[in-house]
Parts: sequence; C-alpha cells; structure tokens
Amino acid sequence: MKTIKGLIALLAICCTAVSCEKDGDKIILSGLEPSKLIATATDVRLTQENAEAIALSFAWNNSELYTNTPGMNVPSSLPHISLQSAADAAFTTPTETVADKESHSFTGTELNTLAKNAGLEADESSPLYFRLKVTLGTNTDPVYSNIVSVNITPYKIDMSLIKMLDAKKEKVLGTLYSPESDGEYAGFVSATSWLNFFLQEGDGTLWGNVGVDGMAFKLTNDESMWNCWYPGQSGCFYTTVSTSGKEWTATHIPVLDISGAVDAEMSYVTSKNQWKATVTTTTDNSVIQISGTGKKYNVSTQTDDAAAIDTPIAFTVNGNQVALTATAGDITIPTAGTWTLTLDFSDPKTGTYTLTAGEGDDPEEEIFPFLYLAGIDDGTTGPDWNFNVKIARGNDGIYSGIVYVNSLWGFKMYTTADDWNNYYTMGETEGTLIKNGEGNITAPEEGVYLITVDLANLTYTMKKLENRIYISGLNDVWDFTVTLDKTADGVYSGTIEVTTVSPWGFKIYIEPENWNDYFGGGEGLLYYKGEGITDDAAGVGIYTLTVNLINATYEMIKQ
Repeated sequence: MKTIKGLIALLAICCTAVSCEKDGDKIILSGLEPSKLIATATDVRLTQENAEAIALSFAWNNSELYTNTPGMNVPSSLPHISLQSAADAAFTTPTETVADKESHSFTGTELNTLAKNAGLEADESSPLYFRLKVTLGTNTDPVYSNIVSVNITPYKIDMSLIKMLDAKKEKVLGTLYSPESDGEYAGFVSATSWLNFFLQEGDGTLWGNVGVDGMAFKLTNDESMWNCWYPGQSGCFYTTVSTSGKEWTATHIPVLDISGAVDAEMSYVTSKNQWKATVTTTTDNSVIQISGTGKKYNVSTQTDDAAAIDTPIAFTVNGNQVALTATAGDITIPTAGTWTLTLDFSDPKTGTYTLTAGEGDDPEEEIFPFLYLAGIDDGTTGPDWNFNVKIARGNDGIYSGIVYVNSLWGFKMYTTADDWNNYYTMGETEGTLIKNGEGNITAPEEGVYLITVDLANLTYTMKKLENRIYISGLNDVWDFTVTLDKTADGVYSGTIEVTTVSPWGFKIYIEPENWNDYFGGGEGLLYYKGEGITDDAAGVGIYTLTVNLINATYEMIKQ
C-alpha cells in the first residue's frame, strides 16, 4: 500500500472533486501495483521510407486506485505514467516518454530518435530496454513494470540540417547547415520582419523560444516553448543556431558593397535568397572585393534595433563557391566589359558565386501573388492586425477579390505575409496608392466590396455589392434579367432555368449594365474576369445556383 501524506500536495487535487474535511485529516490512496508491460514486436528494423508509420506499440494493465474516504473519487489525472527506455537493463540513463493511460505507440521517427539518444549504432540490431514508470506524485516512490527488451535496427539520422518551420509547424521557411552535425548550424535566410518560426532537427527534435518575456534568442525544447521570431527588419539574415548552447543569432545584412576596381552595391533578391549586381570594368583582370556591415541581434540585444551590434560581413570565392570570412578576399573579373555578379545562398550547404557576361535580370523585380489587407477586418477580429484577408494577382497584373470590410481605423496592403515593412497606403486622394507612406487607406462603410488594385499605376477601386447579383449569358441571352438574391454576406442563391445550352457559358456580374466587373470560372471555382461558366452543359432544366463571392466558389445543382 502506498500512502500519500502531506495535505498540501494531495488535497489541492482531491478537493476539486469533493469537499475537504477539517485540517489535519489524512487521505490514503491505495491500489497501486506494478503493471504488466507487453510490446507488439521483439525485433524492429527502421527505415526512412516508413518513418511516419507506427513502428512499435506497448500496452499494459492499470491499477484500480481508491481512497479511504467514502464518496471521494480518485482524480482522473492519477496515476502519472511514463515509458522509460535505455540501452541497458539497469536504466542508467533512461529517456522518459509521457504515456497514455493504457497504451502508447511510437512512429519510426520517434523510435529511431530514442535509439539514437540511447547510443545505438545505425544499421545494427541492438537491444533497447523499456519499462513502465508509474507515480502518484512527486513525493511518492515510483512503481516499475517488468522490463521488455526489443531489438532495434535504427537508420542513420542526418543531423547536418535544421529546418525552420512556420508557426503551424507545416511549411519549411528555411534551412541551416551544420558541417560537423554537432548542433552548430548557420546559413543565410530570407526573412520578413517579425517572422515567426520553430526549429526542427533531423531527429525530429523541435526547438522554440523560451516561453518567458525578455528571453528572445534563447532556445528550449520543452512543452512551454514559444515560437522564435526575427527582429523588425526584412531581407537577408545570417543566422546561427546552437542547440548545445541553446541560443540563436540573426545578423541583418541591409546591403553588400563592391569595392576595388568598381564601386557598386549589390541588391538582395528575397524570393531567391541571392545577391546581385551588374558592374562594368575597363581593364582585364580587374580585382574587386565584396563586404558590408551587418546588425547582429542575440540574447543580449534582444530585438532592440538600437542595441544591435555592428558586425563586419565579408566574402571570399574559391571557384564557384563563396564563403563568409573575416576579411574580404580578392575576386578577379577576367576581361573588361559588363558583368553580372551573383551570390546564391539558396543551397543551405554551400553558397555559390557566378560571373556572367552582360546585364542580368533586374534584381529588384519581383512578382507577389497576393496582397494582404491588414486592418480591413479589425472591427470583426479585434484590434490586432493580421494577414488573414488577401486578394490574388491576375494574369493581367491586377489584384482583385471580394472582401467583407469592417475596418475601424483603415487598412494597408502588404506584399508579403508577416512582413510589416513593405506595404501600400493611400496617396494624396482616395483611389491612389503610395508605397510605405504615412497613414492608412480610408475604409468605407461596413459591407462586402469588390476590391481591385493596379500596383503598376498605383490605383485601387472599392465597389460595394448590393443585395442582388446578375447572371448574363444564360441561354445565350446577354442581359441582366436573371438575378440571384443575397442570402448572407457575399453569398447569393436562387433558381435558374436552362432552356438551351450556351456555347459561351454564362458570367456573374455585380451590378447591372456594368460589363467590366464580372466573374467566370469552372469546376466550382470563380475567377475575376474569367471565362464563361459552362455548367449549363448538363442540359435543360431547373437549377439551384449558389454563389459565394468571398470564397470565390459556386454550386449549380439540377432540381
């Protein structure tokens, strides 16, 4: 029998279920016995191909716990159960995994990580020992199950790379390289201001920021971690991560200078993680150097721009490879003429240097697939702006979309999600735009609007949708007599009759006699100024047509 003494520890748990008696009562919790642990296999060979599949499962019987107080239930959180694993049956240095109440399963990745941490050799079968550890609290001795031995053949884990995952841990934002696979990673990352991310090593270990205010750039891998975040700058960051030191740094590089035979600046191409410049030399074998000054952020500076440390940045080249060095090395341009220089850091393992004759593409020219309308719904979602609302770029370069507007303070249009530094706001008059200007775009009254943006000419339009939209081209009749009524914000529905199949399909117009603003599409999707919808090819009859302009979808069902 195990007895819990000390009311401070247990009564806080038990009193959530029943009333406590007078101070000094003793509550006794009984019934904890060693469990019988069983495994689904005695030999497991792991492969990277099956890394995400269940590789090994355990099950056990639970003790029936009870108290000495009639009517008092045992808290559902008890007992505390974990699976211990170790390379020896004495469990000299065990690894603990919090387990479910009656069973636990390991994927190939998880089991492979346990084997690696226990020191098992890759591609060799070795025993890994498991046992169940059960406790009633921190002030009680644990009870252990029988020991189960499973022969594990792990695969080699590539610990040379660490991935930067987005806040949802779904998308890879960048990758850093550790030449010695020793937990010391570095590389050049294209990042937006305040970019949030987690880090994941090759063995699946997740790292994040210590979950305490004022501890930016300090890493942890426990469950309390927050996501890490870059400072309020955008562009190229030389980033280092030390999992042994549990710290990371970010050195922002605003510009790289070319000196020597040529004086020029290199421009950073965000989407490609490249630096580019076009230079003209007047003599053969001209010698240049590439260098700059970065701003380093770390645990001492936090994300304070004023505290960021001036840090020399210099490069040397060897063949087609480029490396970061303390002093800029000489780079020779073989013949006089116009050349395009490129430093490419898209491969995390090595930077490359190329020198091509002639002028290259304009490094400043980038195409952004979306515009993010931060602040356009702050009356709905709250005062904190976000990048949830966006409109898409069409083939003609015009951005468009149907948006529910409920803005308290106006809004801005951002070219990249989570990058607060690059945006468009209203120019001198409504309908005009200016890049990185002051103030916000004036918001109209609450409602659903068609928003179009022409960044080439720095103009925008906002047209409010009313309670009806118009179907034209149905039965090859191009007028505005067929309508759908509003059923919700941005949603319209009604019946239509197909008497003859139109060779052109039909289109959806937002207002009568306006032939310029319409939607076409197909297969349930809508596109601004798209081709006619040909779902009438299903034949004559009565149909229910439902259009959701905000989601850019439609549904046409024959009655």
